[in-house]
Amino acid sequence: MSYTLKHGPINPAILPLCDPGYAAYYARAIQGTVALDYDAPGPFDPSIRAVPLGSGLAAPLECVTRTLKVGECEVRVFTPPEEAPEGGWPVMVYFHGGGWVLGSVDSEISIATQLCRRVPCCVLSVNYRLAPEHPYPAAVDDAWSVIQYILSHGHAELNVNPGRIAVGGASAGGQLAAVVSHMAAMSDPPVPIALQLLTVPCTDLDPAAPYPSRTKFALSPALPAVRMNWFYRLFAARPEDWKASPIKTPPGEHWKRLAPAFVAVAGLDFLKDEGIAYAELMRERGAQAEVKVYEGVPHHFPSLDGVLEKGKEYVDDAVDRITKAFARTV
Repeated sequence: MSYTLKHGPINPAILPLCDPGYAAYYARAIQGTVALDYDAPGPFDPSIRAVPLGSGLAAPLECVTRTLKVGECEVRVFTPPEEAPEGGWPVMVYFHGGGWVLGSVDSEISIATQLCRRVPCCVLSVNYRLAPEHPYPAAVDDAWSVIQYILSHGHAELNVNPGRIAVGGASAGGQLAAVVSHMAAMSDPPVPIALQLLTVPCTDLDPAAPYPSRTKFALSPALPAVRMNWFYRLFAARPEDWKASPIKTPPGEHWKRLAPAFVAVAGLDFLKDEGIAYAELMRERGAQAEVKVYEGVPHHFPSLDGVLEKGKEYVDDAVDRITKAFARTV
């Protein structure tokens, strides 16, 4: 894969739609930097994971941190420094983005530590196995294994309350959060989940699905169509499988047991319409879903909370929704 490409200016059809703060940030920090050639021939090169994903994160907050092994993946545990409430900390299980191919706990450490300190709660940030070395369903299996770990060992080993679990993630991580929420609702007995934080989620892995945003924002920054199609190929999921495409989860009574969702959607995102469609489907089938569209920003805005007002607004919203969800579980 070639590293010789450079990020050009924002597409002229997209630029007038951009938040001025984002347009200024892009021109200052992204334009002219190294870009990947997603059409380059040859096998996948793991060294591309070292290419910087951007520098817009807010500084992480101080937490008590440890790393543990759960099944086939590593999990970084962020715990508030103060004394835990009776029964143990509520726990957020967080899945990073990166198209199931890129990213890590470190790429979204800001949101993990802010949730930890500001909610407050224990955050388990999951370094699930990445494709193509570990194609679908490895990431899903890892995500579910962490939920199982919390249920069986969380209180004794981490002082978390397994009756107060939330899940969340961005992009591919949002897909994983949505899938494990269905798995929890289908379990016998059902596993109670307080909230799904679905941030710019991928909910339909069918490359041919006719969502208008896939055409309108095919050249949007951060997640153009060529990049998303590259992720689809490397993840190698069956798009008709509901554990790949949560929007294709069959109808059933379990939808009424599904955790409520806060769906955060970027106004200029290739994935915008499938996120909205998934929330609408949740409501049609008896679940609760709130959608907020952050206008004028593309897919990666949640990771720009250190430089962009919309990014800060998203983090504030996430803290608010999770805090309220945990309050309902007391």
